[in-house]
Amino acid sequence: MELIERVLREAASVGFVLVGIRELVCRRVTDDLVESVSPDVDHAVHQLIESKWLEVGGTHHVRYDRYTGSARSVLVPRKSKQAAYRWGSLAKPWKAA
Repeated sequence: MELIERVLREAASVGFVLVGIRELVCRRVTDDLVESVSPDVDHAVHQLIESKWLEVGGTHHVRYDRYTGSARSVLVPRKSKQAAYRWGSLAKPWKAA
């Protein structure tokens, strides 16, 4: 659950894009520069897209290592932002001090 919360927070604040035909998930560093994410975040983003918690948006021009080309943005719908906010305020008994 922590991974899903973290992915939704990052998608809303920093932003993710899907690069290339394999739709590699990358995190935005600047407006056009992106970096790859860890495999667990990659899988979580794809699962959230399939379950409609995230949506695929328009095409943007990005730079990734030696690759320069188009990538599709990952959007966070309002219902997902609201759910992540609610989950963040719930007590987490496994993190008790």
